[in-house]
Amino acid sequence: MRRVEVVSLIYRSVEFSRFISDQLARFARAEGFDVRGRLIANDPEVPAEELLAPARAAGLRTDVYRDAKPGDYYLNRVYRCWNWAVASAAADLVCLVNSDMAFSPGWLEPLLRLHDEGCTPTSRLVESGRLRTGRHGIEKDWGRRPAEFAEAAWLEYARGVSAPAVVEDGGLFMPVVFDKAIFAEAGGYPEGNIYRDGVGTRSGNVLQSGDAYFFDRLADLGRPHATAFDSLVYHMQEGEMRS
Repeated sequence: MRRVEVVSLIYRSVEFSRFISDQLARFARAEGFDVRGRLIANDPEVPAEELLAPARAAGLRTDVYRDAKPGDYYLNRVYRCWNWAVASAAADLVCLVNSDMAFSPGWLEPLLRLHDEGCTPTSRLVESGRLRTGRHGIEKDWGRRPAEFAEAAWLEYARGVSAPAVVEDGGLFMPVVFDKAIFAEAGGYPEGNIYRDGVGTRSGNVLQSGDAYFFDRLADLGRPHATAFDSLVYHMQEGEMRS
């Protein structure tokens, strides 16, 4: 079986650590693949043992990443950790997810199918509406905190919205499946968004997000961005920054 590693980052919220660990333990699977979940403490602000305990209890692989520039802007550190996560993965296929995401049954299989067809595949997000959603996204609030999450209602909704075999160009940027070797060939994520005075400088307006920049690099290598409409994932849009 081909192995897939599904990876999330965490840095301070035990609440979200429990949530994403439970989601990965139950939903990180795909027929015909050996799927393993992994949680990485990214320069954690609380003891790593406490932060990673839910993942270990759920049977996930755990790691701690220490950034070389711990005082740098948080988003720059996130991109560096994603690069390390892919480089250190124990699988050739790596799926990156956020800790404030909930999944629907079968969400991973369409991404793996699209990857094998030559795409950089992402899920169709249903987002809480705290922020306006992007291309192909849907705004619908199923809860913005783990304690508020209406899972049964979300799963029923996802079944009704899923559109088997529908694929559209572009979309949002995560969850996403990468081939480890192609990820490295494309150079990985830039170390921050693209600003007037360069990557990660935070000088002036953002000219392009780091995600968009990297997806353009992948497209140049023949891996166009595509969204699978039968891969439904809920995004609370809350995350640890507001926890």
